[in-house]
Amino acid sequence: MAKNFVQDGDVLTLIAPAGGVVSGVPVAIGTLVVVPIIDAAEGQPFGGKTNGVWNVEVAAGLGAGAAVGILAGDIVAVATASSIPCGKLVTAEAGGFADMMLIN
Repeated sequence: MAKNFVQDGDVLTLIAPAGGVVSGVPVAIGTLVVVPIIDAAEGQPFGGKTNGVWNVEVAAGLGAGAAVGILAGDIVAVATASSIPCGKLVTAEAGGFADMMLIN
C-alpha cells in the first residue's frame, strides 16, 4: 500500500461550525458537504459522512435526478445563487423531504 494513505474518507472528523451540527442534517464546511453522524456543539469534533443516500429536508418542487446544493443549511436547486453543490435527488420531493445522494 502507498505510504501516504491517510484514510478512506468515508467519515471525516471535523470541527463543528458556528451553531453546531445536528446528526442527519447536511452541513457545509467550506465547500465540503457532509452529513453529521452525531450532534456536536460549535467548536467540537464530529464525524461527518461524505457519501451515501440520505432522506433530508429539501426545497419544494424538486424532482428525482435534480442537482442540488446547500445554502444556509437548506437543500436547494443547484442553480440557486451561492449554493454549494452537494448531490442529486434520488426521489422527488414529497412533504418537504427527498432522498439525496451526497456527492462531493
